[in-house]
Amino acid sequence: MRRGRRAGAAAAAVLAVLAGLAGVLPGVGVGRAGAQDSGSVLRLASQTPWVGPGEELVLRLDVTTAEEPADVELAVGVYRRARNRSEFAQSLQDGPRGNPITVVPPAPLSELATDAAGAFVVRLPVQDPGQPPDPARLRLAAEGVYPVRVELREAGGGATLAGLVTHLVYTRPPQPGGFPVEVALVLPVHAALALQPDGTRSLNRRDADAVGALARSLEAQPGVPVTLVPTPETLDALDASTRPEDRETLAALRRGLAGRQVVASPYVPLALPAFERPGLAAELAAQLDRGSQVVERTLGRRPDPRTWVSEDRLDERSVVRLRQQQVDRLVLAEEAFEPVDMPVTLAQPFELETRGVRRPSALAGDAGLAGHFGPATDPVLAAHRLLADLAVVHQDHPSRARGVVVVVPRTWRPNRAFLDSLLAGLSAATVVSASKVETVFTDVGPMVTTRGAPLVRRLRPLADPPTLPADDLQSARRRLVAFASMLTPDNTLDEEIEELLLVAGGAGLRPGRRQAYLDGVEAGIRAQTSTVQVPDHRSITLTARTGEIPVTVLSGAGYPLSVRIRVESDKLDFPRGAVRAVDLSRRSTTERFSVRARTSGSFPLRVSLVSPDGALVLGSSRFTVRSTAASGVGVVLSVGAGTFLLLWWGRHLVRGRRNRRLVPA
Repeated sequence: MRRGRRAGAAAAAVLAVLAGLAGVLPGVGVGRAGAQDSGSVLRLASQTPWVGPGEELVLRLDVTTAEEPADVELAVGVYRRARNRSEFAQSLQDGPRGNPITVVPPAPLSELATDAAGAFVVRLPVQDPGQPPDPARLRLAAEGVYPVRVELREAGGGATLAGLVTHLVYTRPPQPGGFPVEVALVLPVHAALALQPDGTRSLNRRDADAVGALARSLEAQPGVPVTLVPTPETLDALDASTRPEDRETLAALRRGLAGRQVVASPYVPLALPAFERPGLAAELAAQLDRGSQVVERTLGRRPDPRTWVSEDRLDERSVVRLRQQQVDRLVLAEEAFEPVDMPVTLAQPFELETRGVRRPSALAGDAGLAGHFGPATDPVLAAHRLLADLAVVHQDHPSRARGVVVVVPRTWRPNRAFLDSLLAGLSAATVVSASKVETVFTDVGPMVTTRGAPLVRRLRPLADPPTLPADDLQSARRRLVAFASMLTPDNTLDEEIEELLLVAGGAGLRPGRRQAYLDGVEAGIRAQTSTVQVPDHRSITLTARTGEIPVTVLSGAGYPLSVRIRVESDKLDFPRGAVRAVDLSRRSTTERFSVRARTSGSFPLRVSLVSPDGALVLGSSRFTVRSTAASGVGVVLSVGAGTFLLLWWGRHLVRGRRNRRLVPA
């Protein structure tokens, strides 16, 4: 009678006795893995990544089951090698075909022990052709990738409870005239957007921990070249975080960069074809400039500006734009290019067709290899499947120098167990060689056609090119530039607001979310400029033709600002100018404008406070000016009229006296 019980990390044993090495043993054929949903779990804890003649494949297996240990058994079978990548993929999807070429006699878990870490161990020693035959060793006909099926099943060959398929990679160092395949692993340093439209940052904890796993794995395997594509917005979020773990992640990344390539990237991932709208070239340049600045500030490494790595599609105009930014090496997904008919994996650089500029070199990211970076319940198994897939690529054409690029999707969350297994496997490899993207471009010769001409490929046309609200982005940029002109060089407020604008240009944002970031730019500028005020309406009286009008500006910013005060009036002249540049370094600053009234009376005076370039109005006010002084023309007319009256009155008086003398008494 079976009783519920957990076994797996509980005993230590080595299965070392092999039987039936020449064929299938009666009664112990291995059925299809995972045939029942039993609740039992079988996972790969580790395995030997590469097995040479006379060596052995060591599988360490973690087993969890509710069955009684005496009622379940492990069964292992090795199948014929995969001749190409199609057969390899089939072994992953449907399991290996045919009968196993050898099996390990199944044994109940109760008869097995575990190693010090609690894992069951299966050993498959391989015959060395140069040594006398050993019936306890597996004889393999040729180098290659051999599927290995492991099952946990009911004792006596009963129903399968759990299973997995891994691979025995049988290799030797390349012979004279042979080459290992160079493998450029492109790892993103990426988390979901942390910057919010209101300017706050909220870094996803799972993403941050995943980036931390990546950093620690890179630090633990310093001798394995890789290429990193960091998202600068993610680096900013880690740098601004108050969590000690995030700060340590940045430190570990810096320590793990030795001997590795860091590729320049925009501040956030972009849909590059959307930047072909008139006026958006400056936005693309701003994305690249800020991205490089953040990488250099946070990681202490100036990124490589010549190489562009992207999961997203490009069009020809985007390539021309990148060439204008001095990019001459492109790594894009295979689906971005027009297909070519090749009998084996295309593993060499080629030229990319463009008009008007020199053709850049390009490499196609291998989708099959990148597919191993999907969600995995058994990360160690996924890593070893990737290594086996690379061995199949080498098997395609071992006598030619070739290189593949594995562009890891941004959506993948780094897993420490996966990365440790993968990087350790790459460091011990003989048929593959870990490389950087730049090394593949320089060390692997370009692909040529059957006529010996360079292979030239074209980009596939975009059926639905992405778009951006160009007018809104440009308007926000103009206002931001105007605000920046008000700040001293050491003030970074404009850079903080610019981050919102850069995020607004990113790929994958819904229209409402994108508009929220643009609104955040405006709100950020307004929050700073609203601290500067000019007085409300007031009246000023001039008692003479000329005088001075004081204009007081109040600043609650708490930092120096450069502004311009502009005054306007239809009835006033400004002998010393109507515009005055002012540095607001105190809470209250008063500027006096010399004025000359053209006439007497009351009339308006308009006061505006603007940015140094005049593009941003910070505030305005309206004064009333009353002039009680007569003008020069009025004085002349008044004096003339008075003189005329005096003359007229004097003449009239003289005539009156003369007439009185002539009249007799």
